[in-house]
Amino acid sequence: MMKDKDWREDLMLGNRPLWSIGVAVMIRSIGFGATWPFMAIFFTRYLRIPIYEVGAIFAMLAISGVFFQISGGYLSDFRGRRFSLLLGSASGIAIYTSIITLLFSGAPALPIVVLFILTSVSGSIIFPAANAYVADVTLPFERTRAYSIYRILANTGWAAGPLMGSILFRYGIVWIFVLVDMTLLLQFSTLYLLVREKRDTRVRVNRMEGIRERFSMLLVYDSSLLIFSAGTFLLMMLVSQFSVTLPEYVVVKGAISADQLGYIYAVNGLVVMLGQFPTTSLVRRMRETDVVIIGTLFYMLGYFLVAFSSGLIPLMADMAIITTGENLTTPSMNSIVSKLAPQDRVGRYMAFNGMANSAGRAMGPTVGSLLLFLFSYNGFRVWSFMDVFGIASIILILTLQRKRGTSPQKLPSI
Repeated sequence: MMKDKDWREDLMLGNRPLWSIGVAVMIRSIGFGATWPFMAIFFTRYLRIPIYEVGAIFAMLAISGVFFQISGGYLSDFRGRRFSLLLGSASGIAIYTSIITLLFSGAPALPIVVLFILTSVSGSIIFPAANAYVADVTLPFERTRAYSIYRILANTGWAAGPLMGSILFRYGIVWIFVLVDMTLLLQFSTLYLLVREKRDTRVRVNRMEGIRERFSMLLVYDSSLLIFSAGTFLLMMLVSQFSVTLPEYVVVKGAISADQLGYIYAVNGLVVMLGQFPTTSLVRRMRETDVVIIGTLFYMLGYFLVAFSSGLIPLMADMAIITTGENLTTPSMNSIVSKLAPQDRVGRYMAFNGMANSAGRAMGPTVGSLLLFLFSYNGFRVWSFMDVFGIASIILILTLQRKRGTSPQKLPSI
């Protein structure tokens, strides 16, 4: 009985709000997991857009996310988590329905590209609210575990989605977009029925304070958050090769067909599902900043090995190493930000760090696709160059450790 109780406590099964938000994000990730491996191929093969321009498209996608991230955090703090979650889902439904309509009508590439860039709106509103909601419904010492559970649920969709995408890709990529729209509709319904504000998270201010908040939300006075967000930016420069550079490189140089991409990306979801909780348990007693550093090293190793890999199985093994880095970094990064933030600014701190995340994801595909073009798909040069960003990120995390360790104030352990 005691072991059964420990198992339930480890999975936080009694925390219904946590599991509700996790299930909602899992549903969404099925659709987005189906699309993501194939988007670079969609633009280069179907819309006939050159690879260096595809990198620019993904950069604009992420840049638009930068602008909407901070608004998403503001909405989360001032209108509540549930309002933001529902608004983000509804905007995604509207945008993907428009993309599907254009594809079925044989529209030119430009309006499709514009709408694809605007898909960032949905996630930029949803994810600051979802991350802040996890913090709302947990205690500080529970948060690394809670974010791990949240990620396991989300990545259940990332395991199933790419496999479904591989099947639908053979019938036409428009059906992948239809799947995304269906999952967004289901996510909206789940959020509406299951997610409630845990407490009144809205910040009540008078008119003039509200005006000041609109300006102050664009500024950050916390040097620890600035250092950590700079490290996040550099890490995301490396991580974001996942979206354009990696799929394009492995189809051209990795001796696999485009429809096999789904199997490689399914490994990402499976390793999170099966490995996230054991990984979190293994590093539970370590400083979270140390865990982020180790995770960054795994990212660097996984991407570097891609340069020497050919065929489906070796590339799946590389993806497993990359995803181990993800398992180590993502829950710890969210937990670190939540501990840096005052209670009434969690959403905005999450959004600011999310903005740095999006900025890195904006620059990364542009740099990666340009390197593919300049180095003529030379894997050693491309992936060695990208690993430099991982090294720079580690240096900044070490700087944050030193700063927090020498502070005269009693600060939360990170």
